[in-house]
Amino acid sequence: MPKNGFTIIELLVGIVIAMLCMVTMLMLFKQLTQVSVSSTQDAEYDAQLQSGMLTIQKYVQNAGFGSGQQSDIDSGTYSGNPAIFWRSVKEINTTPLSYECKGIGEVVTTEDGQKIHRLVLLKKTACGTTEAITSGTWEKDQSIIAIRNSTATPIYQYAITSGTGCSPFGIEKASGTGLKQITLTATRQYMTGIGQNIQNVICLNNITST
Repeated sequence: MPKNGFTIIELLVGIVIAMLCMVTMLMLFKQLTQVSVSSTQDAEYDAQLQSGMLTIQKYVQNAGFGSGQQSDIDSGTYSGNPAIFWRSVKEINTTPLSYECKGIGEVVTTEDGQKIHRLVLLKKTACGTTEAITSGTWEKDQSIIAIRNSTATPIYQYAITSGTGCSPFGIEKASGTGLKQITLTATRQYMTGIGQNIQNVICLNNITST
C-alpha cells in the first residue's frame, strides 16, 4: 500500500540537513566577510605607509639646501621613537643666511583601545650651525598621516650612510658618487618574512664634500 507524505523521522532528518546547510553557508559568508574586511584594511594600511614614505622623501631632500654640510642631517629620537632631523637655508640671497631646522618623527598614542601612529613634521625655533642638529628643543609643527597599528613598535626607521649608490644624485667631488643617503624602512603590520619591510633609498643631493 503506497504511503502519502513524509514520516516524522523523515521531516526531522530533512530539517537537520537544512540547518546544517544553513550553518555552513553562514560560516562561509562570515569567513568571506572577514577576508574582505582584512584585505581592505591591509590595502588602506599599505597606502598610508607608502604615502608616509613619499612625504618623508619629499621633506628630507631639502637637507643641506644652501649649506651642503654633512652635519646638516642626522638621525635621533623624538617622543622615544626614531626620527630624522635636517637643516637648510630658507633664502639663499639673504645676508646673513637664515637657517631652518626641520624633522620628522613618530608619535604613538592609544585611542579607543587601538595604537595610533602619527607621522609628524617637527621644527626647532633656534636653528644655527654651532650646535648638533639633533640637540635643542624640538616641537611638533603638524601631523602628516595617522596609521592604526596593533603594537607600539615604531613603523619607520632611518639609517644614514655614505651614498655609494646614489649617483648621479648627490654627486661627490672626489669619486662621482653620492655623499650621503638615507635608507628608509617601513614595517608592514600583517606580514612577516621578506615582505614585512618596505625600503626606499633617499639620495641627499644637496649634501656636498667638505
